[in-house]
Amino acid sequence: MNSENDALVSRRGVLRAGAAAAAAGATTGTAAAQEEGEGEEGGGGETVEVTVGPNGENVFDPESVEVRPGTTVKFVWDSPGHNVHATSVPDGADWDVQTEITGPPKEYEYTFDGPTGEYEYVCDPHEAVGMVGTIVVTENPSEDKGYQTLVPDSAKTLAVAAVGSMTSVLGIAYFFMKYGGDYDGEFDQ
Repeated sequence: MNSENDALVSRRGVLRAGAAAAAAGATTGTAAAQEEGEGEEGGGGETVEVTVGPNGENVFDPESVEVRPGTTVKFVWDSPGHNVHATSVPDGADWDVQTEITGPPKEYEYTFDGPTGEYEYVCDPHEAVGMVGTIVVTENPSEDKGYQTLVPDSAKTLAVAAVGSMTSVLGIAYFFMKYGGDYDGEFDQ
């Protein structure tokens, strides 16, 4: 078994192979994530979702959102008979929207690249009952004001692949450290 032609499996060899596999998996996952991200709305910025009329209620959910410049806000209709109408925007902003009064599966997106400040909007048929909303574009949004980030599926996949690769390498390293490996003929007699 210890002849010169036999291939020896050492701990280092297994660890190198495991590290190479983990690096290859991470590289592949990164490339896939970059490829998926190309061509998305918002120029690589974040996306925040506002539900229009959730559960048939006459509200926007969330009512107030703080976002960074370059964030795309996606309005998603959950019930019929609503619209989004911009009523007040900062000086120099070009958000002048008035969507049709409609229902699901309607979606409307806008990337807030313009000046910082408050962008106010209403649902025309339900403004009188309080269906109003505000988007605050700021360099430093606070978490408690409704700011949210939707993590792309590719980033989640990459994270799962990276954790799986690291766990595999650590498991193999533990196995070889505990149960055997390269003895260099110590026990041969």
